[in-house]
Amino acid sequence: MNTINMLMSRMQTGNTLACCGLDPDVRRLPADVVRRYATDAERVRHFLLGVVEAAGPHVCSFKTQKAFFDNLEGGKEVLAEIVGVVHSEHPGVPVFIDCKVGDIDNTMAAYTELVLSKVGADGILVNPYMGDEVLEAFAGHPDKAVIVLARTSNPGAAVVQDAPMQDGRPLWQYILQLVIERWNGNGNLIPVISSTAGLDLSAVRHIIPQGMPILLAGVGAQGGDYSDLRAFLNREGIGVFVNSSRGLLYPTNPTGLPWQEAVAQAVVAFKAELNRARR
Repeated sequence: MNTINMLMSRMQTGNTLACCGLDPDVRRLPADVVRRYATDAERVRHFLLGVVEAAGPHVCSFKTQKAFFDNLEGGKEVLAEIVGVVHSEHPGVPVFIDCKVGDIDNTMAAYTELVLSKVGADGILVNPYMGDEVLEAFAGHPDKAVIVLARTSNPGAAVVQDAPMQDGRPLWQYILQLVIERWNGNGNLIPVISSTAGLDLSAVRHIIPQGMPILLAGVGAQGGDYSDLRAFLNREGIGVFVNSSRGLLYPTNPTGLPWQEAVAQAVVAFKAELNRARR
């Protein structure tokens, strides 16, 4: 099963639109993990294995920020192991690597070899600013997903992404058109759309094919409303997913639960909040 079908199937069978971010900030790891293990790589490995165990039954996907692993000695091996554990323990739950890369053909070939082959991820997040070459690198990987930045939720995004084109459209709308009409030959692209940019989300959904999943950015801590995802649901009531990283990995824990229980509780609450919003 290719990644897009895997993701959509998991949304349906798991009744979940929740994506758990695996962004291991060594400064925020649980105290008992820090005490028990001698190196940051060992600490991150143990912590993320616990997160995957806690979150796996409740999410439609995982997304990892590659930079957190690049800063670890042996980080690539830790990342590959985590991806492998997700595949073995939670089959049908895809893992995306967020590195926001976008370069010429030979460099992108190196990234695809690393992320999709050596690490074994199910998809990668790219920046399309360098155009066709960024996406051409994935022509030989039709079974993998490519998440493409269109309109992001960071406050400074408007300086570039809302820049008007000659026809009056903002640049991000043109990028979205390319995602849909030019680059999606394999049917394996996923656009990133913000819930915090004041967009007419229903109009955006109208131009995105029903079978194309959407990563909705900015929901929750960044100010986007959970109910925004309702506008992006396809006819089957799925087709959009929301990532949370810090809120799930390092949740507030006033009752002093063991950290893995606190993570599980946060993931279940996040899933439930998204499901309430879509109804």
